[in-house]
Amino acid sequence: MNPFTLTSLIPLRPDRWLTYYEAMYQNEHGDLMPYHFVSRDSNLTIETLKRPANASAVAMFCYNQNHSQVLLTKQFRQPLNDFVYGNPAGLVEPTESIKQAISRELMEETGYSLIEVEHCFAPSYSSPGLTDGAVSLAICTLDQAKQTDRTLEVDEALSTLWVNRAEAQTILANEKMTGRTQILLWQWANEQ
Repeated sequence: MNPFTLTSLIPLRPDRWLTYYEAMYQNEHGDLMPYHFVSRDSNLTIETLKRPANASAVAMFCYNQNHSQVLLTKQFRQPLNDFVYGNPAGLVEPTESIKQAISRELMEETGYSLIEVEHCFAPSYSSPGLTDGAVSLAICTLDQAKQTDRTLEVDEALSTLWVNRAEAQTILANEKMTGRTQILLWQWANEQ
């Protein structure tokens, strides 16, 4: 049984990428409790908030063809005022399939073409205490030898690098990174 009842949902501040919402919940004692979160959906309602997970973004863990290296990104993230290691990732356009978004984002951010999507996971939540946004994670193979020009947006500061297992261990021990990247990189770097 859910101890909370959502009584109102008010968009407070929409912008280009996110809308800031105030949700008012009533607990089992009748107390009203405000909760704030962000969403990529600027038209959320009480009825649509509890919908099934729908990926608004994709992220890719990318191997080279013999799985001896993985591709990482190093991107400036404004909330941290610093660079963070991660995986290629981006938003799904309204008319795109997940696979189309994967191919497009890989080309835009890295300049590499997709050879194969080895596995694509169902959408999952990266930070459900902050947002309703869900991400589809794909395990991919890229052709490391063929890179074209990237098409980054003007507000993106992003570089890419191929790392082997030893380099991955050093990054894991010393660098800032996303949680998704951390667990995937650790698992790959420690394979026997």
